[in-house]
This record gives sequence, C-alpha cells and structure tokens, in this order.
Amino acid sequence: MNETLRLLDARMSLRRYADRKLESKHRQQILHCALRAPTAGNMMLYSVVEVEDKAKKARLAETCNHPFIADAPLVLLFLADLQRWHDYYLSHEVPAYCAEAQLAFRTPDSGKLFMACCDAVISAQNAVIAAESLGIGSCYIGDILGAHDIHQQLFDLPNYVLPITLLCFGYYPEELKRRRSTRFDARYIVFRDQYRRLSRVSSDAMMAGIQAKFEDFLNKKRRTLAEQTYLGFTLREAVVEQDQSTRSWLKPWMDA
Repeated sequence: MNETLRLLDARMSLRRYADRKLESKHRQQILHCALRAPTAGNMMLYSVVEVEDKAKKARLAETCNHPFIADAPLVLLFLADLQRWHDYYLSHEVPAYCAEAQLAFRTPDSGKLFMACCDAVISAQNAVIAAESLGIGSCYIGDILGAHDIHQQLFDLPNYVLPITLLCFGYYPEELKRRRSTRFDARYIVFRDQYRRLSRVSSDAMMAGIQAKFEDFLNKKRRTLAEQTYLGFTLREAVVEQDQSTRSWLKPWMDA
C-alpha cells in the first residue's frame, strides 16, 4: 500500500480528542480541501458552517445525543444548499425573464436536492481525508437531521438549505489504540454489471461476524439479529423522530 491507501484503510471514527486546539494552518488546509471537492456542474451546491460558539456546540451535544461534540476542537456543519442559487436568480429577476420568454420558473426541486446532498457529502469526505493526513481524527454525526425546529432555528437555515452531516475533528490522543470497525465482505456489496439481491443464505453469511459478536446478548434478549437491528435502526424512538424531522426538512422541495 502507498501512503494514501494506508491512510484510507486505517481511518476510524474518533470520538475522543487530544486536549489541544487545532492549529490555524490545519484548519485552513481542511477547509481548503473541502472546497476542492468534486461538485455537480461546478455549482458547489453546499455550504459549510464552522460551529465555534460553545453554547451552540453544547446544544448540539444534547440534540444529537453525543456529548463529545461540546468539546470537539473543530465542528463543521455541511449543508445541501440551493438557497444561494435561488437567491441569485431572484436578485437578477430571472422569474421576470422566464415570464417574458414564456418559460416556467422552477423553484428548487427534489432532483436538485439529491445533487446538493451529493455535493455536501463529497465535500465532507474530502475534509475527513485531509484531516486524517494531518493526524486529525473525525466523526460523522448523522443525528443533525433530527430536531428539525431546533436545528433550523439554531443556524438560521432558510427553506432551501438542509443539514446533511455534522463533523467533529480533533487530534488523536497519543495513548489511543486504533481499532478499525469491520466491514462486510466485498462480494456482498460490489456487483458486476447489474444489481444482485441477496438470498437468506447469503445475508446470513454476510452477518455471521456480527451474529457471533452479539450472540450472548441476543440469547439474553431472546431475539434474532434481524429483530434486534430492526428495533434499533427502525423503531427506536430517536430514529422515528429523525425520520419525522427529515420529512420536515424535505417539505419545501417536495412541494415544489
């Protein structure tokens, strides 16, 4: 492996950081690389909010249910952003032009939203890899999609801006022992030429490692692994709330 491949292979989610501020040059390098990410049509359909305010970080630690957010040296919020282009069109009277030319003026729709979500995630991952190369770990926080009313007000987000992910960054503690999480084998994920649904036998083989790891817990709960994961990732109260919150985030686009 070369250095880049080793970095990608060794990367882990870091939730505990060394007690030191991020160097200014490192912060700038992370943001620079985030903004150099591939983007649809070079439109950069995303925005990044650097969360420095301690009260806001503390609030995010509560709403996202991750206490370490409050003390993370660098917190970046990545947003799918179509508001910026929409406002640009309005300020240059594009609706009037469309009316005169007998064209439909379309507000941001769900198709553009998917492109903006991709832009935001690609930018976020660029930031993650740049940080990793500097000895700075990171952790994705998907819970930012929850608590719609709170998060929208906290960051003054207009209709056509949607939070995609929150990222926490900090230097690796010196005493930390890296432990990578496992991944499913490629044969269950990577297909050639067309999609392939997994049989029950294949699904069970894919999940065998997780099954073995949680065997005792599942026996105590008298549940199968499928039942336990469904309860945790689909029916858990926080997950249901996040789904409802996501529907609120999506409403402006779905009404377009």
